[in-house]
This record gives sequence, structure tokens and C-alpha cells, in this order.
Amino acid sequence: MLLTDPNEKSQLRVLEDRYAQGMGFAYRPGGSSRPDATCWAVLALRATGGAAALIEEARQLLANAQREDGRVCISPEHADACWPTPLAVLAWQGAPEYEVPRKKAIQFLLDLEQAPDEPDPNVAHDGTIRGWPWIAKTHAWVEPTAYALMALRVCGYADRGRTQDAVRLLMNRQLPAGGWNYGNTAVFEQELRPMPETTGLALQALAGLVARPDVDKSITYLRSELPRLNTPMSLASAILGLHAWQETLQQPQEQILHVLARQEQLGPYDTVSLSLLLLAWYCDAGLVRCLEEMHSRDEK
Repeated sequence: MLLTDPNEKSQLRVLEDRYAQGMGFAYRPGGSSRPDATCWAVLALRATGGAAALIEEARQLLANAQREDGRVCISPEHADACWPTPLAVLAWQGAPEYEVPRKKAIQFLLDLEQAPDEPDPNVAHDGTIRGWPWIAKTHAWVEPTAYALMALRVCGYADRGRTQDAVRLLMNRQLPAGGWNYGNTAVFEQELRPMPETTGLALQALAGLVARPDVDKSITYLRSELPRLNTPMSLASAILGLHAWQETLQQPQEQILHVLARQEQLGPYDTVSLSLLLLAWYCDAGLVRCLEEMHSRDEK
């Protein structure tokens, strides 16, 4: 069954059916489970009122997969691919019974170092600013740094030095003309192009931590791109990023429905894409604010 209107609760079965007992959420229908898919599915189900028992089981599976030092890896065979760790923190947030694994994961993020970088005259960004890499002890990039920044701030670590380093890194990687890509600004004096997905993600992570004039060009870029976006991750990330800055959008839900309808020709989207579209539909103030509001409701 394909997802049509996310506002119809029955359509949550599309996401819930991706869950395999004792394994987690499959990245694709009928495929193997992955921690990142499980994390995003938990966040989407929480935001949309999905099955509480399913959320609890998925959180426990993430805790079972956590290593002793606090990391959550993309697979048991790839211990250094620890970038899902901040996503697990977000999935556990608001559940007191997972305070121990959440704190272990936070400490791992605070302690994780990137590879030491020497200044490179051929690239414009500052590789010495501490952020987070995809793979442990390698170069820091925009997406994993934004994930870590969101996890730390949602858990009350916004004033930590490591968090401030993440803000500095993202601002350093912002393109002069606005927007972000994977993490390079210019190579051999040629400014690179921005990407909607990473721009939306960076704007979400930075909302409330920097002044609007500092990111205004990026907001303008993302608004200009929004009408043309037809892929789920780019559209969802753009909507969430703009909503995080209280941008009023024209009919974003119609765009989401249009992208969902493309599954009739393209086939079912992966679980991360579906989860992000659900979050974009329901989180009208951005993902960080949505998580904070969910946490406040859970405490009552």
C-alpha cells in the first residue's frame, strides 16, 4: 500500500509495516534493517501518533545494538561507521527508560575526534574546526555534524564547547552565495554549488543558535529551490529547514502529496525518505522544535 495523505492515520501502516520483529525497520520494503532507518521511523511515528509498542520495541533494539563506548554503528561489521549515533540519541529522547544509553551516546559524541587536518591551500573551508565525521577519525562533514548538533541541543547541551564548535563548522562551510553542500565551499578558487538537502539540514541544526542575517542567503536560496523539488529527501529537508526559521510556505503539503504520488511510477520510497516526508508534514516548526514539544508532552 502506498502512502497517500499522511494526515490519514491508517496510512501510518505503510511505515509500520516496514518493521521486522527483533530486527528493526527495513531500509526498503522486504530488505534488511538498518539503525538509521529505525531511528527516523521512530521519530516519524512519534510525531504522527504511531503505535507506541512499536516505538518502544524499536528503541530497545537500538539500545541492544549500542556498543560499550556509546556508539551506534550502521552495521556490526563497520564499527567506525558511527554516524547513526546522534540519530539514536534523538530516537531515545523523551523516554526516561533509555536515559543510560542516551547519555552514553552523548558522551561518545562529545569525545569523538576527527582526523587532524593540515591547512590545504586548494580548499577554502577550515578543516581544523571540530565537527563530526561519517567515519570515526576522518574529516568532518556537514550532515553528520548537523545530526550531532541537533542531538546535543535537544538534550540540553547547547552551551557546551563541542556544540559551539559544531556551529562554527557549519557557518564556516556555508557557501558565500548561500546554502550548503556536503561540506566544501570552494576548491581551486571555484565556489561549489549548494544542495537543498544539506542546506535544509544545516538550517534546522542552526535555528535559534545564530542570527538570521547570518543565514539569510541560505534561506533565500532554499526558498528559490523549493518549487522545483521533486525528490523526497530534498523536499522534506527543505520544508523542515524553512519551517525551523518560521518561514511561511505556500501549500507545502500539496508538494508532499505530489512527491508521494510519484511512487506510483518510481516504486516505494525507502524508509528514511518516507519518515522525513511524514516529519515535514507534521512538524510545522522544524524537527528540533517538534522534538522539544514532544518531550514536553511526555513529561506531563
